[in-house]
Amino acid sequence: MAYLSFANADWKMLFAVFVIPAFGVITLIMLARALGFTTTAKFIAPADATREARNALLGFHPVETALSLDGGAALVRAEDGRIALVRPHGDRWVVRVVHHAKVRRIGTALDVQLAEAMFPPVRIELGAAASRWAAQLEKAA
Repeated sequence: MAYLSFANADWKMLFAVFVIPAFGVITLIMLARALGFTTTAKFIAPADATREARNALLGFHPVETALSLDGGAALVRAEDGRIALVRPHGDRWVVRVVHHAKVRRIGTALDVQLAEAMFPPVRIELGAAASRWAAQLEKAA
């Protein structure tokens, strides 16, 4: 019975088993990058974040929105005092109500870590509004 080993394998078989599949995977990765599948979602205006929060959360009536300076995340406060964190997940948005979050202010940025294990921490650059939103988030927790 013949066993497959590198010592007795010919170069054609090694090429067919290893090189051709690797070339196919690399081609698919390059195609995905060329088509723009590596981009993340960005907010253009605070109204976009407000709309996402309103659509994702039942009975959520936004009154104030703080958009990150890079457009990568937002905090949205509702009439009833709830605060929603809106962040990108690929080319879509994830919206979570902030409950028992750990908030750390670093200069003009906030690091927000929700109590949800699978939700990574989010850094939101808010500029001068960072201290006010940090106080609101601590009050909401």
